[in-house]
Amino acid sequence: MPRFNPGENQSRAGAVVQQVPHLPRNENLLAFTDELGPVVSLARWQRADCCDAIVANAGIGWVLSGGLRKCLILESGQRRIVDLMMPGDFLGWRMDDARHFSFEVSTDEAITARITRRDFNALAAMRPELYQFFLESACQTIARLENHILVQGRTTSLQKIASYLSSMSRRLSTQQDGAVNLPMSRYDIADHVGIAVETVSRAITELRRRGVIELETPRCLSMRNTQKLDDGVPDRH
Repeated sequence: MPRFNPGENQSRAGAVVQQVPHLPRNENLLAFTDELGPVVSLARWQRADCCDAIVANAGIGWVLSGGLRKCLILESGQRRIVDLMMPGDFLGWRMDDARHFSFEVSTDEAITARITRRDFNALAAMRPELYQFFLESACQTIARLENHILVQGRTTSLQKIASYLSSMSRRLSTQQDGAVNLPMSRYDIADHVGIAVETVSRAITELRRRGVIELETPRCLSMRNTQKLDDGVPDRH
């Protein structure tokens, strides 16, 4: 992926980002945002804010700090989380995202960037290296969603949660057995995986009992056996 290096003390995006401690800071994305210049608009959001405006009129956005949820509300009123976006993740690749989904802030604060579809299309001819960054980011989004499909395809709820925690730990930390602070509640996990929140809690308790994970706080997990997490942790009979 291309790298961008704006001059020292010239980073507009970096100046406004108050990084959430437990989420990774994407320096390359901050520099990329600055390279785009005035065609980018930045916005600051608070927890539970609706940020559908990012993708309004087929806009394309990305997360600089904090986290967002991409949700679908079913006719029954139930919420389904389609994606959990962290720094470096993009939203609005589909031109009709605003019509089908809602977006809301999942952390205490979030900062996002936005570019219009017209300016995005113009990059292909005017700034091909920036356009390439967008395309490679789109590929990363596809890979992340494909991985989540595999998580949902696990046979049992315990295996689903084990695979989910393994996937999330890789997104949040480069240390294989390091502690990670989950930027979502167990209700979010339940709505993302598609199971009841009580089932999520029981699965986490069982993983802790087996020594696969340790809980420092309800959201702070230490991975003690990543191979079992990757394998999905077979149920015991």
